[in-house]
Amino acid sequence: MARGDMSRQGLLLWLISGDCPLARVATGVGIDRVLVDLERLGKAERQKNRQLFLSEHDWQDIAALRPVLPRGALFVRLDPLHADSRAQIEQAIAHQPDGLMLPYFHDADTVARFSDMVRGRASVTPLVETVGAVRSLGKLLSSGLIAEFHVGLNDLALDMGLPSLQQLWGHPMLDEIAVLAAEAGIPFGLGGVTDPRVRGLPVDPRFVISEQRRLNSTRALLGRSFKSPFPEPLDEEAVRATTAAIRQAYRRAKP
Repeated sequence: MARGDMSRQGLLLWLISGDCPLARVATGVGIDRVLVDLERLGKAERQKNRQLFLSEHDWQDIAALRPVLPRGALFVRLDPLHADSRAQIEQAIAHQPDGLMLPYFHDADTVARFSDMVRGRASVTPLVETVGAVRSLGKLLSSGLIAEFHVGLNDLALDMGLPSLQQLWGHPMLDEIAVLAAEAGIPFGLGGVTDPRVRGLPVDPRFVISEQRRLNSTRALLGRSFKSPFPEPLDEEAVRATTAAIRQAYRRAKP
């Protein structure tokens, strides 16, 4: 992804899924990427008692998704850098993903070590979700190693000692991240979004989308509530309408 690039529709959308039928429909209606989430190392312990999402995806999901997704659409989130990262990266690369996401790092040097192992065979998207990662973001963005990054709000809130990610919306740290990205000319994503027509969530989806636009976040994960209303069998038009509602709300929000 080139510097400054953004989805043709304003907001590049990631679907976290190992579900082939949903992934095929999603990319068919304009969702840009499908993320298979293999992160396990330390995550349950970090997020204990938070009732957060823990993925059940596995390597077979990557193998199944690759043939049904267009090039540029398949991404894999691996574990944080650890002793067996090289083997894990090689196992992932064997499935020909378009990009790898590195979660939970604390400094730019960790991203450099991960990138060295990837050796340009897939793009690298760092997931900024610790205070240390934010503090080293300027160094990372000037390193030439990455073309984009994403901010993980759940773990960042935990690392900051906040009761929940809701307290991060409007926090000066998000503005700090946005300024650093703008100065470097590198696009970034921020947390997740869902259908702005949904009511009753802890944070109004319309507010979240408006904050995405205000901060110039041009990427977003699709939250769990994005998938919940779709009937079985899967209705392509329902997925299309929900995706369109998110994009329309983003376009209408004030930059």
